[in-house]
Amino acid sequence: MIKRTLCLLAVLSCFCLTAFAAQPIQAPTIRVAIYGDSGADGCKLFLPLLKDVPGIQMEVLNGQQIRDGALDKFDLIILPGGSGSGQAKSLGTDGVKKVKRFIESGKGLIAVGAGAYFTLQQDIINAQTKDPRWDRGVTNLKIDFSELGLKIVGDKFKGEQEVSYCSGPVMDVNISITRPNVEVLARFRTETAQNGTPKGIQVDSPAILLTTYGKGTVVLVSPRIEQTPSMKEVVVKLIRHVADNFCFGKEPPCVLRTETSQSNPVVASAVKRMNAMGTVEWIPEKEIPWYEPSKKVSFHAGEKYKGIPYTQAGRYTSLEQFKTMLRTDENGQSVYSGPFGAKQYRGTDCSSSCSYSWKRVIPYLPIMYTGNMGPGYLHIINPQTGKTVPIFRRVGNYHITDFHKSKDVIAENGSAFMERCYDQLLPGDALIKRPSGHIMMVCRVDKAAKVVYISEQTGTIRNNQTWRIEHPMPYSVLLDSGYLPIAINEDILSN
Repeated sequence: MIKRTLCLLAVLSCFCLTAFAAQPIQAPTIRVAIYGDSGADGCKLFLPLLKDVPGIQMEVLNGQQIRDGALDKFDLIILPGGSGSGQAKSLGTDGVKKVKRFIESGKGLIAVGAGAYFTLQQDIINAQTKDPRWDRGVTNLKIDFSELGLKIVGDKFKGEQEVSYCSGPVMDVNISITRPNVEVLARFRTETAQNGTPKGIQVDSPAILLTTYGKGTVVLVSPRIEQTPSMKEVVVKLIRHVADNFCFGKEPPCVLRTETSQSNPVVASAVKRMNAMGTVEWIPEKEIPWYEPSKKVSFHAGEKYKGIPYTQAGRYTSLEQFKTMLRTDENGQSVYSGPFGAKQYRGTDCSSSCSYSWKRVIPYLPIMYTGNMGPGYLHIINPQTGKTVPIFRRVGNYHITDFHKSKDVIAENGSAFMERCYDQLLPGDALIKRPSGHIMMVCRVDKAAKVVYISEQTGTIRNNQTWRIEHPMPYSVLLDSGYLPIAINEDILSN
C-alpha cells in the first residue's frame, strides 16, 4: 500500500511539474493611453486597430483627465492625427507639462501625424520641420525601412512600402549636439507637394524616428500608418518596442568590478583625447575678457596658454574646431585669431570637455551638463539595437537618495563603502559632484595610496591654463568634496 501511494505521488508530481512547465509565461500587459480630445480625431483609428491585440490594454483620455493625473497608471501615450496645435490647446499648459514629465520619467510616446507636429512644437525631439508650410496634401506615399527599423518591425517589411499620408511633417534631424541623437527607422521614397508647398524636400527625408526624452522612449511617425491596413503589424511592433524600453522606477544602474577588471579600450581612449584638449598651446591675438566680465579676468594678448580656454557661454568647441581658430605666426606659434568677446570666444567647461572626449570615441553621445550626467538620468538610443539605455552607471553599488546632494549620498553610504567604490574606478570613468556641479575624468587609480589621478577643466586660470592634467586627488578630498564615481554605460556602445 505504501509503495502504491509513493508511486501515485511520484506520478502526480511529474504531471504537476510538466503541466506547470507547459504554461506559457505571460508578458505584462502594456497599458496604452490614446489622446482623444480636440485636435486628436485620429484616436478613432487606433481603437479598432488595437482592440483585439493580445497584451495591449487601451483607454482614451481627454485633456482634463491628463491634467488630473490619469496618465500615471499607463505605460505609454499615443498622440494621434488631427491638429498638433489643437492638441496643445486642449491639453492646456498643465496637460502638456504632464505629458512631458510622463515621458521624461521613463515611459513612452508614439506620435503620429499631428501628434508628430505636437512633439516637434513642444521640443521633445532633436528635429525640426524643413519648411513651415505643412499642407502637403493627402495621398499614398512609399517609405523604406532602415536596417535598424527592420530589426524592430521585421524583414517582412523590407523594400518600399506604401503608406497613407496626410500632411505629416517633413523633417531635419539631429540639429543640436546637446540633445540625444535621433535614429531614423524609415525614410520617404516618394513625395507630394500640393497647395504651394516646396518640392524636392520630402524624398529621403525621415518618415519614422526613434529617440529618447529624459529616460523615456519616443517614436515619431510622419505618415498615417494606423490607417494603412498593411501597417497594423508595424504599429503593434513599435508599441512593443517602446514598452520593452521602459525605465520608469528602476534604480540607477551600476557596474561592479573586480581586481582583474579592465577599462573598455574605447572608453579608455577618451582620456587621451581629454589630455590633448588640456595641453593644446595657443596665444591670444587680442585680449579676451572672461565670460563673466564682473570677474575682471582676461586671457592676455601675446601670452602663451595651455588647454582650450574655459567658458560657459560658447562651450561647444571640440579640439578640431578650436584648432581651426589658430593660425601659425612667423615664429611657429599657434595664435588664436578670434572671436574675442566675453560671450563669443570659443572654449569648453568641465562637462563639455568630458563630453567631447567621450563623443570622440562614441559619436552619438550628446554634449552634456553636470545636471543631467547623474547615473540613470539621461538616456539615449543604441543605434545598433534600438534599445533605450542610460548613458552613465554608478561605479559600485552605492545608494542614491538625491543625486543633486552628492555629499548627502556619501554620508548615507559611509566613507569606507565609498572608498571601495573609488577602488573600482578605471581610465575613462568620471567623478561628479552636485549641486555645485563639477565633473573630472579618471586617468588612473592608485588603490594602495588611495589616490585617483584625474584630468579636468576648471573655472580658474592657474599658470596660464584652466586645466589640471593627471592631477592626484586623494580619496579623502573626494569624500569631503562630495564626488560620486560614475562610468559610461557600455550598453551604449555598438555591438
